[in-house]
Amino acid sequence: MTITLIVTFILILLVSIFGFQNGMPLDVKFLFWNIHTSLIAVIFGSTLLGALIVAVLAVPKLVKKHFNEKKLTKKLDGVAKLSQNEPQSPTESK
Repeated sequence: MTITLIVTFILILLVSIFGFQNGMPLDVKFLFWNIHTSLIAVIFGSTLLGALIVAVLAVPKLVKKHFNEKKLTKKLDGVAKLSQNEPQSPTESK
């Protein structure tokens, strides 16, 4: 987790440096739109859009994993309770 956080901060720093060094104005044409903006806005917007897409695609898997872990934990707790309630066999008491 810590390594991921460090790598993320380094990538954010690199994108920020790149964006501030290339802050020239430009026209962005997409389908029927023509927007006059700076390059840094396009770089940050694209980066944020990519992060949002990754988050949207990752959330269903994380939720499914969370519910699966809860289900398995309940099952494990049930098995542990059953094993505690079982009478010990005569061979184990010797």
